[in-house]
Amino acid sequence: HLSKNPSKKTLRNPPLISIIIPSRNEEHRISRCIQTLKTQTYPNLEVLIVDDSTDHTVEVIKNIVGEDKRFKIIKQKKLPDGWVGKPFALQQGSENAKGDWLLFVDADTWYDPVLIEKTMEYALENNLDMLSLAPRHICKTFWEKVIQPIPLGAIPALSPLTKVNDPKSKVVLAGGPFILIKRYVFNKIGGYQTIRSCIADDVELAKLVKTSGFRLGLVNAQSMMNLRMYERFREIWEGWSKVSFLGLVQKRGVESKTFQTLLFLLLLFTMFDLLVLPFFAILISISMTLVTGLTFWKYLLLFAFLTWLLSTLALAYAQRVYRIGEPLYAPLTLLLGGFVMLGVVADSTFKTLSGRGVTWKGRRYSVMKNR
Repeated sequence: HLSKNPSKKTLRNPPLISIIIPSRNEEHRISRCIQTLKTQTYPNLEVLIVDDSTDHTVEVIKNIVGEDKRFKIIKQKKLPDGWVGKPFALQQGSENAKGDWLLFVDADTWYDPVLIEKTMEYALENNLDMLSLAPRHICKTFWEKVIQPIPLGAIPALSPLTKVNDPKSKVVLAGGPFILIKRYVFNKIGGYQTIRSCIADDVELAKLVKTSGFRLGLVNAQSMMNLRMYERFREIWEGWSKVSFLGLVQKRGVESKTFQTLLFLLLLFTMFDLLVLPFFAILISISMTLVTGLTFWKYLLLFAFLTWLLSTLALAYAQRVYRIGEPLYAPLTLLLGGFVMLGVVADSTFKTLSGRGVTWKGRRYSVMKNR
């Protein structure tokens, strides 16, 4: 965990950090991010907002920033063919940055005043070339509480922090909402130009860093960093549809439609077995026990119930540890949230395999190569 406690080392000559924020129609979200960046205790930083908005985002930013010269708004250039919007904005920001370190953050995050100071101390103390933070995930609406724990809980389970932080392990993970990286390292691996078509750009950047022999780190910062990814049901659906299958296909380098279909079936059956099947097994077992009275159905009922109970407790535990939503929603999350995520994966798969592509913030993305 990232700690607020005094560091062993005092930053006598703190390096300049260039904070880069991609912004596209964030008028309802970005204010907390800008406000908490403005109050950071770290003494040497600049903030570059690369904006591509058609709403009032720029006005919101200007009202908060005032005369603070550390902040600069950059108009995003026209998106070239073959680029995903976010990597392009971050690349443009990096080309305008002056810092020795680059910090990529999302507009839907907000921070404790000492966060950047403690993050830099941690990176220097541990000789890291890239450091990403795991935030506290804020879930307020019903659908956030029911759906979000499934994908957000699965991510650290599939990519444990101990493995990510082990230079000898091939496991990689990074949180796109907050990535601190040495400018030299970023340029050495080719920046976002190398992964310009990747939907899951954060994980791909981490993979580039680790496979190039640089030190990668991921640490919990739940007491100092907050993130609210999506608020409405449609946002949740589109957000996870964007990465659930297309991101997986790109990460695994699966180009064959046949193998993509097999990957989808494997993913679908796995999710169904873990999230939905135990509940249906309970219902079927209860019905058959009442009708037939056979001992077999009683044992199946007991097994199904224990499986469902263990799954529910495991999910609730993960929610408490990783501070994702409300653990009390775990039983409902397994069933209703499980059904929704099955639909999300199916939707993402259909759009990817059909060539229609997934949609995010008014743009459509399909499988592209980083030529």
